[in-house]
Amino acid sequence: MKLLKRISSAILGLVSLFGLGSATAVNYNVDLTLGQTHTFNHLHTDSYDYSGAFTDTGTFELSNAGTVNVSIVDNELTSVVDLLSVSAFTVYDSSSNALFSTSELVNTVIPLSNLAAGVYTLQFVGDANGIFGAAYDVTVSAVPLPAAAWFFGTALIGFAAYSARRAV
Repeated sequence: MKLLKRISSAILGLVSLFGLGSATAVNYNVDLTLGQTHTFNHLHTDSYDYSGAFTDTGTFELSNAGTVNVSIVDNELTSVVDLLSVSAFTVYDSSSNALFSTSELVNTVIPLSNLAAGVYTLQFVGDANGIFGAAYDVTVSAVPLPAAAWFFGTALIGFAAYSARRAV
């Protein structure tokens, strides 16, 4: 009976620690749609034909230092129609220093760790060969891993101390 009680309290403790760590996550969703955005730059030839070279930029702000995952999903029928071709993606800090750059953008997740609080810029460069509405989605998610690690470490120390005390 004591063993069952210990196991159930340990499981409850671990589940509650996981809940505390994941409850602090903050999601910033940025949808970059060619010709439809008010916060992103775009280049097009006229109001109906969104074709030609473009540079889209967007920003996100971190209020606290931490780790961020940037997820990029191409929503186009690229293999069929080739509506949008992004040739480069770069993340800049507030001093315009490039933190990350890539040309591989099909369902990409980019982890950026040890970021200071501040404003960061996402920049896409490429060619739009389609009509109004060619788009790609970007999701920027703050990752609360350091806080969760501290909670988990504290719980392990507590369990070890409890076991040592019970053994005496």
